[in-house]
Amino acid sequence: MDLDDLEHAHASVSALLARLGPDDWARPTPCEDWDVGAVVRHLTAGERAFTTSLGGVAYDLPAITAEVATVPLADLATTYAAGAVRLRDALASAGDETFPTGIGPMPAPAVAELRTIEALAHGWDVARGVGTPYDVDPAVAERAIAHSLALMDRLPPDRTPFGPPQPVADDAPAIDRLAALLGRSVGD
Repeated sequence: MDLDDLEHAHASVSALLARLGPDDWARPTPCEDWDVGAVVRHLTAGERAFTTSLGGVAYDLPAITAEVATVPLADLATTYAAGAVRLRDALASAGDETFPTGIGPMPAPAVAELRTIEALAHGWDVARGVGTPYDVDPAVAERAIAHSLALMDRLPPDRTPFGPPQPVADDAPAIDRLAALLGRSVGD
C-alpha cells in the first residue's frame, strides 16, 4: 500500500506544530468552538483510534479522546507525531481485510485516504488559526480532493464529516480548494 500521501500530510502537520509557541494553542480556528489545541487533540485521538482499529479492535473514541485530553499542550506536537508514525506502521502491516471504524468497516487503503484528508484539512485549520503558511504538496492536496469527492458520494447527507462545500476560486491553491470542499471559508 502506498502511504506517501499520508506521510506527507503527517509531516506537513508535524512541521506546522513544531513552529507553534505556547500562546498559539489557545488561538481560535475555523472549526467552530475548537482552538488550535482542540484541533490537534482531535487529530491525535483520530490517529490513536484508527491505529486501534487496524489492530482489529473496535475503538472507544470517548475513552481515547479523554486520554488525549490529559496530554499537556507542551507535549502535544510530539504526541501527535508519534501517533502518526504508529498509524503508518499499522497501515503498512495491515492485511486485505476490513477493519472496524466509527463509520463502518473499512479496508486499510480507505483508512489511509481518510486520515490523509483529515490531517490536511485540520492542518489547514491550525495554520489559519495561527496565521502561518501551510506547506502542502499540491499533488497530494489534489488527490485528497478526489478522494473527498468520492467519499462524499458514498456518505449519507446526515453523516457529512465537515460543513457544506464553500465557494472558492478554481485557480486557488489545491489545499484551499480542499478546505473549501470540506466546508471552510477560504476567503477570510
